[in-house]
Amino acid sequence: MSLSLASQLDREQFEPRIWILRSVNDLAAEVPPDVRPHVALRPDQRIRHQLWSVPRDLLREAAQADVIVATVELMPTYFGFFAGLLTGKPVVGWVRNSLDRVLGQLPALHRWLGRLIYPRLPRLVFVSHGLKDTLSRMFPLREERLSVIHNPLDLERVRALAAEPLPEWAAFMTRRATVLGVGRLTKQKGFDLLIEAHAALRARGVEHDLLILGDGEQEQLQDLARRLGVEGSVHLPGYTANPYPFMRHAAVFALSSRYEGFANVITEAMACGAPVVATDCPSGPAEILEGGRHGLLVPVNDSAALAQALGRVLEDGALRQQLREVGLRRAQDFAPERIVPAWEAVLRGAARQPGRGRRRTGRSRVRA
Repeated sequence: MSLSLASQLDREQFEPRIWILRSVNDLAAEVPPDVRPHVALRPDQRIRHQLWSVPRDLLREAAQADVIVATVELMPTYFGFFAGLLTGKPVVGWVRNSLDRVLGQLPALHRWLGRLIYPRLPRLVFVSHGLKDTLSRMFPLREERLSVIHNPLDLERVRALAAEPLPEWAAFMTRRATVLGVGRLTKQKGFDLLIEAHAALRARGVEHDLLILGDGEQEQLQDLARRLGVEGSVHLPGYTANPYPFMRHAAVFALSSRYEGFANVITEAMACGAPVVATDCPSGPAEILEGGRHGLLVPVNDSAALAQALGRVLEDGALRQQLREVGLRRAQDFAPERIVPAWEAVLRGAARQPGRGRRRTGRSRVRA
């Protein structure tokens, strides 16, 4: 998402740069060609062995920026805050996950740092109103510093990738109705609930398969499918780099999460023409689906309600087609040309803040 935003910024106004603590193997394919990524550590290096060189490297890069964007919560935000403090540059924090849930699973040090840092950031951008409300309850934030900007969706890229053929092993999707889930195989994503709903529907005689794409707790989910007697119709192939052809062929896309920040997969699925059934979890799905206008919403942690909604879509062709059409229209609202200008306004406003170092003329250099 950070690289997608960097690629969409107006180059007449902005010169994005990216500072990365440690690179990943497939980064080069995702970085826009005119963006210079600066990687602080080689894959074989550890930060504890570079305690002086990494901060020095970050400060050197930050000093050349007009605005610093901390693109993920916690560690990147800590790094960005202290880099801004020491260089006099404004920092924009980007909140993309539910920090009350995340901090609840971490040592107390993170809660202390969160309380220290987040109220002191010049600007905070939230990917959903739910996240903004959550963090505002946790920390004393100033309303005038807060913005809600939904994640942009590169519709052209998604639809080009969706046009690619399914792999041979997934040919069953062209023959049998398939419910699709996509995400990390963790408790947060609620795929245990999705398998329970699938088993309940199969027991009712609603013939369909369930395909879940993602890495993580694969064995636990396979064990659950075996205990429920649906191991033959539950497919857990692992991670795939391109989930969009699967979305294009899905009879229903299901989001079964217990909590989210925004749930990009919903907008991606709608852009591929998949009808959506989602839990009304905090936060994101209800905002994307506008309370159920563009897909079906069900209570969180309720596999029976999830099964009922999935069954409605699987058994009602007219409803399925209606959800495809409204979803395709709704996906247009997340196109870059509608979302990115709001980000550009935030960055311009941050760069104009007084007392934040020398103001450049021309393009603003944005460090992410």
